[in-house]
Amino acid sequence: MRFAFWIVLFLAGCASNSSWPSVALPDEVVLRGESGTLRLRVGSNVAWTLKSDADWLTVSPAQGLGPASVQLQAQPSGDPPDGRQYTTTLEVGGDLKATVAVRLPLVWVTGQVADLGQGQALQAQALGLPALGSRGWSPHKAPPPSTEVLVKYRQAPQPSRLPLQAQLRSLDRAHRLVKLKSPNPQALLEALRRDPNVEWAELNGYVRAQGEAIGEPTDEFYPKQWYLKTTGARFSYLGNFPYPVTVAVIDTGVRYDHPDLAGRLVLPGEGAYDFVRGQPDPTDPGDSSSPTGGSHGTHVTGIITAGSGPFPPACPTCTSSGIVGVDYNAPVKVLPLRVLDESGNGSFENVALAIRYAAGIPVVVGSQTLQNPTPAQVINLSLGALTYSQAMCDAAGDAIARGVLVVAAAGNYQADAPGQLVYPAACPGVISVAATDLNNQVTWYSQQNSHVTLAAPGGDIAQGIGAGILSTTWNYQLNQPNYTYYMGTSQASPQVAAALALLLSSGKAKSGAEAWSLLESNLTHLGKPGRNDAYGKGLLYLPSAFGWPLPKGDYAVDFLGPTNRQLATTGGAFSTYLMPGTYTVMVCRDDSGNGLCDSGEPQTSKTLTIPPTDSLDLGLLLLTP
Repeated sequence: MRFAFWIVLFLAGCASNSSWPSVALPDEVVLRGESGTLRLRVGSNVAWTLKSDADWLTVSPAQGLGPASVQLQAQPSGDPPDGRQYTTTLEVGGDLKATVAVRLPLVWVTGQVADLGQGQALQAQALGLPALGSRGWSPHKAPPPSTEVLVKYRQAPQPSRLPLQAQLRSLDRAHRLVKLKSPNPQALLEALRRDPNVEWAELNGYVRAQGEAIGEPTDEFYPKQWYLKTTGARFSYLGNFPYPVTVAVIDTGVRYDHPDLAGRLVLPGEGAYDFVRGQPDPTDPGDSSSPTGGSHGTHVTGIITAGSGPFPPACPTCTSSGIVGVDYNAPVKVLPLRVLDESGNGSFENVALAIRYAAGIPVVVGSQTLQNPTPAQVINLSLGALTYSQAMCDAAGDAIARGVLVVAAAGNYQADAPGQLVYPAACPGVISVAATDLNNQVTWYSQQNSHVTLAAPGGDIAQGIGAGILSTTWNYQLNQPNYTYYMGTSQASPQVAAALALLLSSGKAKSGAEAWSLLESNLTHLGKPGRNDAYGKGLLYLPSAFGWPLPKGDYAVDFLGPTNRQLATTGGAFSTYLMPGTYTVMVCRDDSGNGLCDSGEPQTSKTLTIPPTDSLDLGLLLLTP
């Protein structure tokens, strides 16, 4: 602990003419880690209080009588304004009137990550030695200039008459092709092109493998769908999906006339149904309380199965390609089932009916018995209530018993009802999905409880409009299709439902249980080790569940400790400010490009201590294959 200098105060007693003992307070306290001590050297009868407006610092005790050692505990939840240190001022009250500055300087931490072979090359380079074992360090290194020339003759070539000291390397008499080598290939080319017996001549050049972008969608709004990068769903073009799958979306209904959903929906008469109006057309009539609210069910549906490629624009300024759904290149259709009315409310009874109906179980609606001719293998429920419902949980149990995967939004009540259970997400066997933001942190609204199964991007528009989840919806004022950013566990849940459908469509999983097992075993861990109430068992991640061969990426470094950091690197180099303390450091090659250390990516971890110093170079961190 370092104190800058002392302020000595002499206070007069109110009850007598005698002087109180001298009072010594530090002008400044500098914390060298998560905790520190403020020593109050005061008289035994001096009453004091301490107050700080900083949310990163707690003081214990905050008041007392006489000398004391006050514990200062740093618990920052965000970065300091200047990025380098946390500062605040303690107001000293009671019999004292003074201030004490508290400062927590951060440590500038740098380092370099490399694969084992690349690390050997870097170490050799630092020593001024030839690089060994560095294959792959420069994946786009230009090939050496060619010294070979390919020639096609009009008549049978005569190897004995080679120009300009050219060497014969190969001869194909059938096609009159010759490969020549020369120390001056350009001069050789010019001589051959003047030869009337030469049909053509060219340098024997090189070709190079092309990048992974050749298979990605070209839809206009695809670059705005950051959540497809986070989960690795953007790499689905690397897979094959021969088997048709149906996902039931139990929601507000859908707009069948949205062009991005053409051919991607189960139609009225094929199994779609409106349980609010008791008829087979679940077209969403819109939100009566908010004409600009769009169509919730259409938004959820687009996240799952919006198509890829051009379509006729709905208006002169409308897009002709839009977005893509997670399942855009698979034969996955959404079965729309409407249970939420124009005010956004739905009864437990209708939700229970829709769940059983979606699973192919006969249900009675009014005086008629209905059986779905297009049973779903996956059910998505982007809805919920804080009240337990036996009806909904029994229906979910019946569907699960048939092998149907039931996925539900964990709920958006965390700010007002922290930790409370939301149903049907908390029903036994239901996959409950929490929401993360653009920075892979659990969102402020996402329910945190013991029933959260996993997390997926749900967005947070408070971070910027583009930090929401972009998908299909409907403009009821202009009566035309559009695209809107929403946020919520309602947007996280359909991404999980779509991923499960994709596993079934690929044939990697033969049943719902197999699909969930594959997905569950390849989640990306977030937060403290083990399952936790915020993220469940981890963040949705597709590539390793499918075994897609991803192109090699740059590196990512995650620090978990007093300060949590997820860092992307540039050429393996990283730098950041950290609080002093003990950290678990995860280092990986970020092949998916989402800034996380995901399942299937080469990675390693270690525990290290960041001492209270100005800067620290961690040196070279090596990844083994």
